[in-house]
Amino acid sequence: MKCNRGVNMAELKAGVGRSKITPKIGAELIGYVNRPSTGVHDDIHVRALVLDDGKTALALVSVELLWLQDSLIADIREAVAESCDLKPEQIFIWTTHTHSGPAPHHADDWTTPLHELIADAVVEAYEARQPAKLGVGFGQLYGYSINRRWLNRPIDPSVAVIRVDSADGKRLAVVGNYACHAVVMGYDSLLISGDWPGYSSRHLETFLGNGAVALFGQGGAGDINPLTETLRQQLNAGHPVEAIGELSQYYGAKDARDAYNIGDRGGGKFLECESLALAYNAEVLRVWRGIKPVADVPLWTKQLHIDGAVSADEPQARGMTDAHHSMLPIGKAAKMEIMLVGIGEALLCSQPGEVFSESSVEYRKVCQRMGVGYPILISYANGGYAYLPPANAFLEGGYEVGWALEIGVSRHLQDRIMSEVRATVAEHIK
Repeated sequence: MKCNRGVNMAELKAGVGRSKITPKIGAELIGYVNRPSTGVHDDIHVRALVLDDGKTALALVSVELLWLQDSLIADIREAVAESCDLKPEQIFIWTTHTHSGPAPHHADDWTTPLHELIADAVVEAYEARQPAKLGVGFGQLYGYSINRRWLNRPIDPSVAVIRVDSADGKRLAVVGNYACHAVVMGYDSLLISGDWPGYSSRHLETFLGNGAVALFGQGGAGDINPLTETLRQQLNAGHPVEAIGELSQYYGAKDARDAYNIGDRGGGKFLECESLALAYNAEVLRVWRGIKPVADVPLWTKQLHIDGAVSADEPQARGMTDAHHSMLPIGKAAKMEIMLVGIGEALLCSQPGEVFSESSVEYRKVCQRMGVGYPILISYANGGYAYLPPANAFLEGGYEVGWALEIGVSRHLQDRIMSEVRATVAEHIK
């Protein structure tokens, strides 16, 4: 993709930072509604990558939490802006969506405020900028994810990889993107953990060495669960299997007593986190090795503000249950931030919630047809509004749509987003 602001010949600079954000023991784990933690299986972190082409600087920030609400995103951005020359609109923050992470709105769970810990990693990355090279690639991973609403419908297998090296060839960072819920560890685990994305990042960082960081971003994972060995055995054995929320039924009668529900994540094993992470990492590294990073990489950013609220002709918000509101203390859907970030031939797009696989595929198709080499959708970014389903899902209902109806997310949201994305891409394509 070429941008209208002319040929960029400035030297790319990049810096990385990392902070540990593991809370106190006893911090509430919110992935399965309000469970007090009893220990730490693996520390959770925030990882930051700052890029600067001499005209535009931007920060990419991956946080090992379930979600971050708008107010906390604003606090992080303000703290960063007070400490360095990055502006709030240049800071792209997302979560890995680990369900074994703490509740970010419970401030007392950290001795240092959470927004400061996250900001510290960004400022560290900004101050560590050095001449760098960057490249992007695509791969795919099959056999480790499954559509949890309809078992016989597609998943998004795309694996996006951004490779960043120093000018002298040392490894600085890798940014990976894949659609698969971080729910290997279930409700019966009370240990703080980054789940499979956390293991992935730690393993990649060991491989890269040199203090490099590995950021992970979820793609369209809203309707995608891990195809773990436990679930694979259930399917292979022919036991009755239900999709999440009992939306669809397979392998048996609807009233089967021994049915297994994909939404039941009890009994997850850390070994299954490792297996999924290693399969994903193998594809990341295969793509990474084929990327030839270059120093001339133009950058641009734009914030869109999309009305996510229901129209007059749609059912109005039902209102959130007490349990859901304790997990996601937000108001009704209003103006949602959609951030577009151009990095050479790549175009990153944020969405502040759980995006379905078909929406991420549609985003990629539309942008590729317009000339974007590497469209990358990152969910759970720059805010949190639970599920953001496509229009057709509202006709079918189900667990995810129930959240959208509670909050008052419009069924037209994804269409509104794509309309604005098309217009913005057209502005930046010659």
